[in-house]
This record gives sequence, C-alpha cells and structure tokens, in this order.
Amino acid sequence: MKGKPVVLIVDDDVDICFLMATAIQSERVEIVTAHSGQEALQLYERHHPELVLLDIQLPEMSGIEVLSRMREIDGECQVIMVTAYATIETAVQAMKLGALDYICKPFKLPHLRDTVQSAIDFIMSVPEHLPTLEEVERKHIEKVLSEVEGNRRLAAEKLDISLRTLYYKIKQYNIYTS
Repeated sequence: MKGKPVVLIVDDDVDICFLMATAIQSERVEIVTAHSGQEALQLYERHHPELVLLDIQLPEMSGIEVLSRMREIDGECQVIMVTAYATIETAVQAMKLGALDYICKPFKLPHLRDTVQSAIDFIMSVPEHLPTLEEVERKHIEKVLSEVEGNRRLAAEKLDISLRTLYYKIKQYNIYTS
C-alpha cells in the first residue's frame, strides 16, 4: 500500500461530515467526503479508500444500498455504518453485508476516533496473503516433527492426534521426515 490510508466519510449533513472529518483528522490519514450515495460511489471508485464511514440515511439511496454496491466494486471494502436511527434490523443487515462496525448518532468524538483508529489499525495489519488452514496445519506438523527429531509417535502425542492421522497428514502434505 502506498501513502496514507484514505477514509471516505459519507453523510448528507455537511456539518456532521465536517465534524467527523475534524475528529479523525491526523497526519496519518487522508480524508475524502461525500454527501450522497452516488457521490460516495464515484469517490469510492476514484480513491479506493481503506475505510468508509457511511451514514444509513442518505438521499437517493440508502447507506445499505451504497454498502451493497461498494461490496460489488470491491468485496474487501471496510465500512463503518453510522446512523441516528439504530435498529436491530439495520445493524444485522449492515453486518450481513460485511460492515466492520456500527456507530450510533449522537456519538462521542473520542469514541468515533477510537473506533476509526482501531479499524485502520486492523485494516493496515492484515497481510496481503493470509495462509490457508492447510498451510498453517502443514507448518505446525513440520515444526512438531522437527522438535521431536522425526519421532512420529511423539509428534502424534504432541499434536493430540492418532498415529494413523499423522501418517495420513504426512502423506497429504508431502512432508518429508528424516
């Protein structure tokens, strides 16, 4: 990733946008604002923000619809929903669409800052390649086999699996032991 993370703030209330931008402004992030769903989608495609603060109540289209379209553009987009009309239904709908978090208005500025900073820290710490479960399992088996100097019976005990399962995994992952 190049440069500072971009945060897109979407709210039809210009004052709320300004307030949120001011609250999270730092030298560590670049902030872009939009006041409608359509503008948000255009800015999303242009800037590819790492994080979006998205109001649910927007003119033209709802924040839920904007979130859905953003997920079509980029399945990895990270969004924090913001609303004054918190209902369990909208929270569940937003989370099902992959929203990272949910903030209710009126929010306290320190809470907003902490939530955004935690989200950015999380987003920036995710490695480009997450190992598959198989890769993790293989590396763990290889490590344990190395620790017990290839003794398969001891390795099976340490891994808390049967000797038969260990033999199967060794064959499955093409693990070479001495």
